[in-house]
Amino acid sequence: MPPAVTDSLDIWAVDSQIGADGSISVDFLLPTGIYINLDVPRDATISHIKQLLWKQAHAYPLFHLLMEIDSYMFSCVNQTAVHEELEDETRRLCDVRPFLPVLKLVTRNCDPGEKLDSKIGVLIAKG
Repeated sequence: MPPAVTDSLDIWAVDSQIGADGSISVDFLLPTGIYINLDVPRDATISHIKQLLWKQAHAYPLFHLLMEIDSYMFSCVNQTAVHEELEDETRRLCDVRPFLPVLKLVTRNCDPGEKLDSKIGVLIAKG
C-alpha cells in the first residue's frame, strides 16, 4: 500500500507550501458589510485573530456602528460543509480548518440551552 500523501494545496496541513512565513490571508466580513483582508498566523487563536481584526477595523468606515468586541464571535463553513460558530476563542485557526479562509463576524446569541443541544448533537454525530 502506498504511503499517504497530503494535498500540497491544503493550507491547513502542517507541511503546507502555502505561506512559508506561517501566515495565511484570511477574508473577514464585518456586520456592517465591510470586507477586510488580513494576513494572520496559521496557528493563532481565534481570540488573537479577533484582536488583530479589531485593530485593523478602526481604520475602516462604519466602525463606530459596531458594538464592543466581546459582543461578537466568528462563524465559518468547516471542512465537512457545516456552518460553525466559533464560540470557543481558545481554539487555533489551523484546528478549526475552515473550508475557505473566510470568517464572518456575527453577534453572539445568548441562548445557552440551544448551544448545549448543538454541542450534544455534534458529540453523538447527529446530522
